[in-house]
This record gives sequence, C-alpha cells and structure tokens, in this order.
Amino acid sequence: MSTLSAEEKYRNFIPDESRKYLEKLFADFKRTVTIEVFTADGKHREYNEFTLNICRAFNVMSDKIELHEYAMDSEMAKKRNIITSPTVLISPDEYNIRFLGAPAGEEGRALVESLKLASKGAEEISDSTKETLESLEEDRLVKIFASPSCPYCPGQAINAFKAAVTRPDKISVWNISTLDNENMAREYNVGSVPHTDINNTVTFTGLEPEEKFMLQLLYLKPLEDVLEDRKTAKNDKSVEDVYEDIDLVIIGGGPAGMGAGIYAKRSGLSCIILEKQGVGGQVALTPKVENYPGFTNIQGFELVEILGAHAREYTEIHQFAEVSDVKYGSRIEITTEEKTYCAKGVLLATGVNVRMLDVPGEDKFYGHGVSYCATCDGNFYKGGKGIIVGGGNTALTDALHLRHLGIETTIVHRGDKFRAEKVLQDSVEREGIEIMWNSQVTEIIGEDQVESARIVSKDGTETIKDTDVVFVAIGQTANTELAEKLGVELREDGFIKVDQTQRTSVERVYAAGDVTGGVRQIITATGQGAAAALTAFDDFTRLFDDTATPKKNIW
Repeated sequence: MSTLSAEEKYRNFIPDESRKYLEKLFADFKRTVTIEVFTADGKHREYNEFTLNICRAFNVMSDKIELHEYAMDSEMAKKRNIITSPTVLISPDEYNIRFLGAPAGEEGRALVESLKLASKGAEEISDSTKETLESLEEDRLVKIFASPSCPYCPGQAINAFKAAVTRPDKISVWNISTLDNENMAREYNVGSVPHTDINNTVTFTGLEPEEKFMLQLLYLKPLEDVLEDRKTAKNDKSVEDVYEDIDLVIIGGGPAGMGAGIYAKRSGLSCIILEKQGVGGQVALTPKVENYPGFTNIQGFELVEILGAHAREYTEIHQFAEVSDVKYGSRIEITTEEKTYCAKGVLLATGVNVRMLDVPGEDKFYGHGVSYCATCDGNFYKGGKGIIVGGGNTALTDALHLRHLGIETTIVHRGDKFRAEKVLQDSVEREGIEIMWNSQVTEIIGEDQVESARIVSKDGTETIKDTDVVFVAIGQTANTELAEKLGVELREDGFIKVDQTQRTSVERVYAAGDVTGGVRQIITATGQGAAAALTAFDDFTRLFDDTATPKKNIW
C-alpha cells in the first residue's frame, strides 16, 4: 500500500482543475512571494489547519512562493503584531497585506490575487490608480470584511490590495473573514459584505469600481463629497472650457458604451464616453464571467480592465461625469457639472439598476438587515428569521439558500404564482418554505437593526412579521431618465425601444446594452454598441454637410 509524500498530500489538497490553473498562474510570477502563516492550537483549530494546508499547497506548487510558519506565541508574531489566528501575511517586508481568518471559498480567490499582485507589483496597477494615490501623504488602514460565500468580496479586496501595492509606504490592508472573526465583525457593525472600513473614519458597503475606491481612500470621504469639493464654477472658465463641439456623446461606460467608443472612433467620428460611476457597469460587479468569447473563465473586474484599456486607445472616458441635463435640437446639448457638449448625436448606454422596494426603512437599514445578496449576507442571520421578496429564479434560489443555513424563511410575493423555473418551485414546496401570496412589504421596521416588516395583502389585510433580515430580489429597472427627457419611446416593460440598427424613436438618439432590455448579456451589449456607432456614422454622413452643419429641412 503506497503512502503519499508530504508534497503529494499538499498538492492534492487543491482539486485537479484548480491546481492546473494555479500552476500556470504561478509560473508567470515575476518575483518570489513570501507567505508568513501564524497559527495556534485550540480555538479555530479547523480554520488554522485549512490555512496551513492551502498555503503549503501553494508552496509545493511553485518555486516562486516561499512559506514560513510561526506560532502565535513566537517572537515573529510579536514583531508582526499578530492579533488572531490564523493570520496570513503576504511579502510582509515589502507590503502590508494580511488575511485574518481562513482564506476559504471566495476568500481563497482573494488570496491568489494578492500573491499575483505581490509578485508583479506596479505593472499590475493602472495609471489612474497610480496618479490618484501619488499625492497620498497620510497612513491608511483598510479593513475589508468578507465572507467565504460572498462572490463580490474578492473584487473589493483586490481594490485594496492594489492600493497597498501602489503605496506600500502608506497603505495597509486587512482582509477579515467574518466567519472566524465574529467579534470583530460585531465591533464594526458589519451586517452586509463586502464591508470596507478606512482608518475607522469612513465605511462603505458593497463592491465599488476601482477608481471610486481609490478616490474615497485618498480623501477619506464618500465620492459624492469628493466631487462636491472638486466643483468649479462655470463662470470662472473660458467658453472653450465650458462648451465642446463633438460628433457623438456616449452616456455610459459599460460594455455597450466602450464598444461604441471603439467603433465610433474607427469610423472617424469624434466622441467621448461619459460615465457617472466607474467603467464596466454591471460587469464590474460580476464575480465570474464564463460566457464571453475568448475567455472561458474570467473575473468581471478583469474583463472590465481589458475592455477599458482597449476603449481608451480610441477615445476619452470621463469617469464620475454625471449628465445633469440633455436638450434636443439641431445639435443635442449634453450637460455635466464641468462642460456642455454640443453633439450631432447621443448614444444612451445607461444600463440598469437593482430594483428596490422604495418603502420606509429600506435605505435606513441597508447593510443592517436589508440586503440584495442572500449569498453574500445569509451567514450573518443563521438561526434567525428572514424574508425574501420576489417570485423569480433569484428569489427562490435565495430562499433555498437561507433555508439550508437554518434560517426560518418566508417568501413574500405580490402575485399568486411564481415566475421561477419549475424545479425551483418544486424545491421550495419540498422544503416547506412559507409563502405569502398576493402580498407586498410596505415598511421595514426597527431601531438600529431590522426587527420586523409590515406586509399588506391584496385584500388589505396587514401583518407585522418579525424578521432579522429582508432580502430583496425583484429584478432590475432600466435607467431611462435621460431617454424620457429626450422624448424617446419606451417599451411596455420600461426599457428603451430600438430598431435593429439601435435607432430610437428620436432621430440621432441611439441606445444600446441593458437599457434596451432583451437578451442582457455582455456579448450582446458590445455588439449593440458597435452597431449603434456605425449607424450614427451613416446618419451623420447623410444628415450633415462637410462643415458639420445640419443640412436644411431634414427635421
């Protein structure tokens, strides 16, 4: 009977498919990365063993990874100021990146990305991040509270890791597992992940675009306050600064907008992309993309970086440039806080938002008993009570997930039948999950945390139902405010109506991507953006003369 060697044992700790991926990734490392692991017997023993096993596996898989193991009562632990076990440090003599708790599940992905960044250093960092953090003069300690089941947490952790690699002299990052650091999570009032705390001064919930994260890190305040501070009165600018003539303004920096920017410039049009947040749209918030041609498996933020870099080779992308007004005429005026663009045409690639309940208490308790991701936040409510609002696939999947976590679950649905797939309906019935048909949540009630929800049925019956959490899963709404200002016709479901060439009902106004409904996929969004740009080129050639002046009597 053969016995596995220690090296084979640890190598086999990683499943075959993942091991092949990691060996290929590690082979591309530029510099050796040091991992220091601090563990202790007793409390959290299983977490300590898992952490040692995964780090030992990485060590035997690559000669570019150097592992050092220490006990919690060692001199090195005192030198590194280790406060809990397990703790993992990444190249601690060069960077200030540490993991508090076992890097299991999705947090394992964050660990791998931290190793990659530590090995490649500055070459993995975008120019915009380097420029933003160049002026940082004060120290920053960033704590990212995460969960092994949260698919969005690694993206936020990677934002922080990039900051730490960019400015190791000023920025420290702790990735904290809420699973085995429950007391610390309670201390920081964590009710939803990813939860970001910077210098115990500002906190943010959710995954954010990289550029937004860096600005908030730099200024230690929410982005809205940063932008307010940066405002410059228009009357202090020259006319050239305030107004700009341009062929096509693209509103929205997701896949549709970036695809349009590439094709517009290649067609010879002058254009600009205006994005009120960070580039990428919904893709930037997508944990894993497995259906975009050319990439069998890629993280959403990585795909955004590739698309963004490509688009910037052709056109400017103005981030955090929110359009405050649009006016239709022989030239379409698109106004932001900084400038008014006088354009031949405009392309709306404004995307969608998660649909909210819009009831009292929803905003107040977001992150403290109101959540839009049961997978991310379900663990916080084990043994408690939860309400799922919705009737589609997501709602029923979330309800089953909560039930399996031991949460007493109720589905509140406004209709008398579900829209979800039959297999999910059958599972819900088999699990005996309570359903409140023909009912709506009209208020979320509590003091500091959610305590109950007011539910009203179609016949007017009102129920106050005790609950620890309300998970909202009622779909998405199209961002059509600007379309409505321009008089664009909408479909019955609220999305922008377009023809097969991406023209809307208003001449020289085009739309592409999720805001048009239909098959809302990355591949279709990029294709629609490209088609809209080519349509705009054809229209402008037909409608404008060589001086960029509209031909007479065409409208």
